[in-house]
Amino acid sequence: MTSKELNLKLINMMPCLKNRYKEEISWQEGDNTGSHIVFADVFFPYIVENIKLENINIINKCFVVVEKIFDLHDEYADEVVIISILENLSYEDFDFSKIILHMHCKTRQLFKNILKKLH
Repeated sequence: MTSKELNLKLINMMPCLKNRYKEEISWQEGDNTGSHIVFADVFFPYIVENIKLENINIINKCFVVVEKIFDLHDEYADEVVIISILENLSYEDFDFSKIILHMHCKTRQLFKNILKKLH
């Protein structure tokens, strides 16, 4: 999967991020901007904002999207989500036991593995 394909897949699944996405890619390589940048600078902050606001519906939707990306069984997509979302999330100061409740099977398993390695 290319960066462009993954980026557009994210925006298709999370249309609420379209404005943030367009702002981020406008000064870079457009839709071809690296997905690590898009996920770390667009999707990740959105997840963090909503965790802080305790917006359960949006948190759930975000983790549905993360799980759907894992369901693509694409090495690049997996790497992007693991590094740019899950690893970044592990450095935040949150009660992870609550956050994990909103994660789905693959996401939960990978996140727990990340936490074990870091802590």
